[in-house]
Amino acid sequence: MILCLRTVRVPADQRRRFLEWIDENAELRRQHGILAELVLATSPRQNPAKTLRPTDDGVADPEEVVVLTAWPDHDTFDAWIDTPDRDRLTASPTHQAVSFRPLVRYDVIGGYLADASVRTSPTGGQP
Repeated sequence: MILCLRTVRVPADQRRRFLEWIDENAELRRQHGILAELVLATSPRQNPAKTLRPTDDGVADPEEVVVLTAWPDHDTFDAWIDTPDRDRLTASPTHQAVSFRPLVRYDVIGGYLADASVRTSPTGGQP
């Protein structure tokens, strides 16, 4: 399994549409082998004092999110990149309305997954 991380700057007026776009295209991505796609925003609730905490020298950009995708292997991900389906999605107005930083691939070399998955709606609550 590989995980891909990408920082994306999503203007506040595009956030709801961006999250809906992720959901709308989930089935197509599943058909191409994606295992998971999660959009992460910095939580206002951070670690208690007895744990390591983010530094206070910088303020997080509220328009910046991290997109984490999981793929079974590099070949499946590479095949997705080469599909016309992916090209169609990246040409969409929603994709063009946000700023993507470079994508970084990570090989999973340890750890575990829980038995149940968690799903949230575009508004951040339970669906």
